Amino acid sequence: MARQSGIIKLKGTIGDIIFYKSKDGYLARKKGGVDKERFHNDPKFQRTRENAAEFARAGKASKALCTAIRPVLNKTQDSRMISRLVKSMMQVIKADRVYLQNTLHR
Repeated sequence: MARQSGIIKLKGTIGDIIFYKSKDGYLARKKGGVDKERFHNDPKFQRTRENAAEFARAGKASKALCTAIRPVLNKTQDSRMISRLVKSMMQVIKADRVYLQNTLHR
């Protein structure tokens, strides 16, 4: 990932380069990935769609937990806590016996 340095700080897209600001400063990256239509319809992306659905499930569970403990979370200043929580939720989903049985039969 490229890091911007200098006087001019950019946000947005120029050609295939995306400029954005994060907590780590101003960064740049190249556009990537496949188009939306191919992702949703191509049989080669079936497993990718399944993984995306699994990740969405973990994200929704994390949001529900965060909403439930919001008064406690307001006292913390950790911006990366949500990503760690989603990671933990993925581990919980993968520990589910029903999930394991379904993945073994593919």
